[in-house]
Amino acid sequence: MAETLRSRQHQVKLLVSEKAVDSTALSALTNSSGRSGITVHSVSAIGYGGAGQLIRFCTRLARAVGDCAAIGAEYRPDAVLGMGGFTSAPAVLAARWQGTPTLIHESNAVPGKANRWAGKVVDHIAVGLAECARHFGRKPVTVTGTPIRAGLRAGKAADAHARLGLERGRMTILVMGGSQGARAINEITASALPWLDEWREQMQFVHLSGPRDERFVRDAYERNGFAAKVMSFCDEMELAYSAADLVMARSGAATLTELAAFGLPAILIPYPAAAGNHQLHNARVFERAGAARVIEQSQLCGLHTAAGERLAEEISGLLAQATARARMATAARSLAVENASERIADLVEAYAN
Repeated sequence: MAETLRSRQHQVKLLVSEKAVDSTALSALTNSSGRSGITVHSVSAIGYGGAGQLIRFCTRLARAVGDCAAIGAEYRPDAVLGMGGFTSAPAVLAARWQGTPTLIHESNAVPGKANRWAGKVVDHIAVGLAECARHFGRKPVTVTGTPIRAGLRAGKAADAHARLGLERGRMTILVMGGSQGARAINEITASALPWLDEWREQMQFVHLSGPRDERFVRDAYERNGFAAKVMSFCDEMELAYSAADLVMARSGAATLTELAAFGLPAILIPYPAAAGNHQLHNARVFERAGAARVIEQSQLCGLHTAAGERLAEEISGLLAQATARARMATAARSLAVENASERIADLVEAYAN
């Protein structure tokens, strides 16, 4: 959104958390835009830890709202857009208090706590999935889709296989567990490899393991004789998506938006501890559309033989059915919303004016 608003000649102040993943994202923004016309300010974490930490949460929230109000008084924004999470809530509340137009965007099928709360006071709500609109009552809601980086909107990269060191003649499975990796996904994949022996010469993997499990994952592929490009993190996801024939992943909103943009069939394993079980709700949207197969993690626990065999059967079935994969790819593309960031920017401008 910062990229899009800046391209429309607006000045943008980006309020982010102090998490490492935000620093990584900001690094990519600097590389793509030089951050010209975009300033950044970190907001301290205020995550809600439950009723037992209510006093601590309220204290942190009040401090964060005060900090955001001070920023607003100096910066004097024409509009404030919250993209979800407890990082955006203080900025939205401060802006509302100061009489600045406010909007939020919710990317999941069910809104998180912060957006449920902020949705009661903002002027307008944008949602990534139509299923989410009903959760905001009579508030004005627009289905905009979820924005993705400019680099992911450019389409498939023709030289992706070469740049990743992959063979063009093999089917490629992309495995990822989110920006920080996911141990359960890594272990489940490792347990499935012995059951995929008949496909060894016909397939290869791109696996985003997270830093903790990189060695474990690489050893698993080598031990079972599979060709694999293992990375702790990938900052050029357009290459991974361009090379993939099938994806195995969590079902966070950003991941699903990118799968739809690239038209990729997927096996989704929702993160069971996600707030409000929103990843399962997201995954079911893609499953109902015919774009994905969903396996709940409870069916694939640990390194048990049965879990590996169950996942291997799903992978083998899809690799053997090119027609089924093609139908899933078409269904995934049907869920993509073109120019989501432009649609949200239109809303922001309308309220700013």
